[in-house]
Amino acid sequence: MSTNYYDAVVMGTELGPLAAGALLAKRGFRVLVVGQNAPTDRYDCYGYTFSRRPFRLTAAESPAIRRLIAELGVGQVFGHMLHAPRPLYQVILPRARIDVFREPSATEKEVCRELPEVDVDVPALFDGLGRISGELDKLFGAEVVLPPETFLEKRELARAEVQNPFRVSPHAARFLSEFEGSELVEFLEAPVRFETSGMDPLPPLVRFRLMAGWLFDCHKVEGGRDGLARLFSDVIVSQGGDVNPRQKIVEVVVQKGRVAGVRMGGREDLTGCQTVLTDLSARELSPLVPPGAWTKRFRTLVEQSPPSVLGYAVNLGVDKEVIPAGLAQTAFVALGKGLGADLLRLELVPQEDSKRAAIHAACVVPPGEERSIESGALRDAVLDRIRELVPFLDYHLEVIHSPFDGFGPLDLTGRAKGSAPEVPHEEEIQRWFLRRPVPGGVLGVGNQPHRTGIKGLLLSGSQVVSGLGPEGELLAAWAAARISGKMDTRRERMVRSMRSKVEI
Repeated sequence: MSTNYYDAVVMGTELGPLAAGALLAKRGFRVLVVGQNAPTDRYDCYGYTFSRRPFRLTAAESPAIRRLIAELGVGQVFGHMLHAPRPLYQVILPRARIDVFREPSATEKEVCRELPEVDVDVPALFDGLGRISGELDKLFGAEVVLPPETFLEKRELARAEVQNPFRVSPHAARFLSEFEGSELVEFLEAPVRFETSGMDPLPPLVRFRLMAGWLFDCHKVEGGRDGLARLFSDVIVSQGGDVNPRQKIVEVVVQKGRVAGVRMGGREDLTGCQTVLTDLSARELSPLVPPGAWTKRFRTLVEQSPPSVLGYAVNLGVDKEVIPAGLAQTAFVALGKGLGADLLRLELVPQEDSKRAAIHAACVVPPGEERSIESGALRDAVLDRIRELVPFLDYHLEVIHSPFDGFGPLDLTGRAKGSAPEVPHEEEIQRWFLRRPVPGGVLGVGNQPHRTGIKGLLLSGSQVVSGLGPEGELLAAWAAARISGKMDTRRERMVRSMRSKVEI
């Protein structure tokens, strides 16, 4: 078979387009993954294993994720990848430290002990959160396209909303209203605020979905985001697709308003394709599409890209003895008022050397303070916050490095083992910031549409369904695969006939 034509090309290794490509491959489409030379989330630095961004999978048992995993046929492998650390995560408030466990009863005891002044029936509160999340399961299990664009997609969403009582449920509207501003709400919203970049006010659907996801369905994934990406890539390869992680697309070729193929770096020939799936926003895609090929809709999407918020992360290599015994693998640290600007997320990254430990610290960058990254002021502020939690940190600190500020790694001991990572170019630094779109649009989670106005060029990922974390990325993946599949009517009919019931 010719290697210069594919039904679908996946641009990048983000979860959204990769999952969409895996679904298409499973449905009989020929898929190519072009990694865009993107770095992995884990990297080595002076003998330490550091992380670029934190990752936990919430809502792993949600209909959206169960449906996708079941169709890919990787349920057993996926199940073995999930782990529930004890505690699942930790929230450190100015006057309380609350551990969250797999068993809701254990978490309830923690809340009652740490927040005795809050007069609330905690078990009933948790039951209410679970009930509201169950109502949202009906919506996400209805196989709707978010955000909808065509008449049929809008009709499907309207039907799902009628059957789902969340938006008109009076108890959902009043839920937690009497506790607003209390430490109880700060505890429940700490991971939510980080996932949604400190947006205020939060859309109700996003707020309750993420609260319940973190409380009741939070998992550590073996290999993190890289592990899930490998799982989807393996599905594509097993179905006859190709994966080129170090190749890079430099141009999306458009003819008469539709995708004709892609051109790789260092190659003159065209790789033909029908669909390109990507996690980039329209604005980030614009340099890859020749200006003469822009449609009116694509130009509008480029000019009206949704607002986004930057994040920042720094890694510390330390002697393991300095890590406080009570610090969980994942901890959200609220310092002062305004959780969006003063929320720190700490992750302990496992090391091969049992005497070493790595601390990954991530935060949201307040609007207007982006220059604090380049100056190093934000790095210093993060370190000061960690010192408040880790006594004698400076006596045991060996390596400091951030992949997002352009500074080289610091070996504070002079005894570093191994090599240092290369300092990325400025454009790579900008691309790999923790840049996340602010939730909005349809149901409070929609941003840019899947369809860009150039037929066959589809968005799939956090820029489409934002605010719901990995669940949102996989919701977008399923929808993008559905839209892409319907572009090839011959294959779509074949897939539909294979799925139809046969009566004997």
